[in-house]
Amino acid sequence: MTSRAAHAAIAAVSLALLAGACRDKPEAGPASPSPSSSTSASPAAPPEPLTPLARLSADAASRAQRALEALLAHPPSGRGDAHPAYLDLRRAVASGAPLWRRRGTIGGEVLFGPERSIDEGGGAMLRLDRALVEGNEEAIRREGAQVDRALRLFAEEARRVPVSPQAVQSALSLAAYDLGALALESTAGLPEGPAAVLADLRGTLDFIDDGARTLASGAGTEAASSALSAVRAAIDPLRARLDAAQTALDLQDRAGFVLQTGRLGVAARRLGHPRLPYRPRVSTAEREIEEPVSALTLPAPRLGPRGEASRDEAHASLGRMLFFDRRLSRGGVRSCASCHTPEKGFADGLVRPKSLESSIELRHTPTLLYTSLHAAQLWDGRTLTAESQALGVIHARAEMGLSEDELLSALSAVPDYQARFAALPEPGITAANVGRALVAFEVAALVPADAPIDRFARGEEGALSAEQRRGLDVFAGKGRCARCHIPPFFGGSRPRDFAVPVFAAIGVPTDPKGKALDPDRGRGAVTGRAIDEAAFKTPTVRDAARTAPYFHNGRFATLEEVVDFYDKGGGQGLGLSVPTQDPEVRKLGLSKEETQALLAFMREGLLDRTPPEKLAERVPK
Repeated sequence: MTSRAAHAAIAAVSLALLAGACRDKPEAGPASPSPSSSTSASPAAPPEPLTPLARLSADAASRAQRALEALLAHPPSGRGDAHPAYLDLRRAVASGAPLWRRRGTIGGEVLFGPERSIDEGGGAMLRLDRALVEGNEEAIRREGAQVDRALRLFAEEARRVPVSPQAVQSALSLAAYDLGALALESTAGLPEGPAAVLADLRGTLDFIDDGARTLASGAGTEAASSALSAVRAAIDPLRARLDAAQTALDLQDRAGFVLQTGRLGVAARRLGHPRLPYRPRVSTAEREIEEPVSALTLPAPRLGPRGEASRDEAHASLGRMLFFDRRLSRGGVRSCASCHTPEKGFADGLVRPKSLESSIELRHTPTLLYTSLHAAQLWDGRTLTAESQALGVIHARAEMGLSEDELLSALSAVPDYQARFAALPEPGITAANVGRALVAFEVAALVPADAPIDRFARGEEGALSAEQRRGLDVFAGKGRCARCHIPPFFGGSRPRDFAVPVFAAIGVPTDPKGKALDPDRGRGAVTGRAIDEAAFKTPTVRDAARTAPYFHNGRFATLEEVVDFYDKGGGQGLGLSVPTQDPEVRKLGLSKEETQALLAFMREGLLDRTPPEKLAERVPK
């Protein structure tokens, strides 16, 4: 069956089943099988036996249905997201998710929500989790019915739609990556409680284990047997860590766990179809299949196709010259480097930069380090690409103040620029080439990738100190930081394609004492949606030790103030009215030791080794 035909078949089956489920299914919970409508009807032909690969999906659906039935038979009174039946349900769903999600079925949308959603509302599983947290029995039954409908779809699709070895092989590689992201608690749609997070981890590992065994058994070769042994050797220490934990809060040294998932991915890809989650920025292996890509691995930039290094170098060299040139501003008063100062981590160290228009107040200047690779730009995310961000700043009256005609005229008057632009692959002094050049410089120079966390991700296990590793445990676990500051950027862009930005309303006050909520509407002023009021793009916390002050208004001078703000529960914890505050932001109750470890990780573990004032030297003049 061709890929297009397979997707058409899946869609047809899913639509028919979902329509039937929605028509026939009572809202109270899973239905019992309907009795035969006629005793005289001919007996149905026995169904074809499932293939071993199809059983991966069907068995997960069956386990999940049994757990859901047990949950809905006796819904918990009060908070119930640690109920044993619910944890069994989450584990079973996680064991099917690598196949259910990647197919993009209707059932997958119902259960998990859209694969890419800027609102991150999640599907029926996340709504069920919220209902259990709130102890809302009516909502538990309602969302449980939706979950059941999706599970029925998966069970039927397993019977009707073939599952190919290539699909399972690809899912294994990606599941190994997702296992690490789950350990960092940085995936979309995470459950609220640490017991449910642990169930998701166990279920994902179940899929990798079962999928590898099934593939190796089907291949029946010595090479497959050897590959399975490698997978088993990588799984065993991870399984032991999970089996020893009661909840995800018991999972210590998450950095080491994630590193092991990279090795697991290498072993899984040896079973065939060696698809990486993404290409790494810094390669550590001669063969792509051997790359231990994990949730801590920085990706290669999305800048032109492979094999065009000379093209990027030409743009980057020109971009370096443009970045430091004051002729790009009205009256020659500032360059890009005036507000993104190398010595200050490519920020400016000010609460707010000076505006060229007295009537316009600018937001705090964020660092340019790593941001060229993010899914959206600017605090309110109104610009998606780094190229448009660079040109937007040049044209903004309050920032650099040159129109496009004025910019091109200023550059055309300089003989050196005439020659450099003429040498580009698409020659000419154009705004598009200015944007490309500036971003090429940012990508080549301003993504250092040599912090302890990066060296650790590339296999240098001693790169992170014991204190920093404990700090990452707090960052990912009790501190809940990674739910918005997502590795490996530690900012607001979701793997695996880093194309979905993350926005959050946290209730930033006008000062650390929290006397009043900052009046900036943030993304709400861009979209006009009530849910976006006071929401801002999640910035990177890489090199945060160099880029104080913090937040969009620049009113927090130290990382201690920032951590204390989150520990108190954001704006709501300070007693402010923040109707849109992200539910992930709540009182944390960090101990003094946990706070110190968290600060050590952010200050030292995410601090690049190369001094920022030396970064421009990576690009030739």
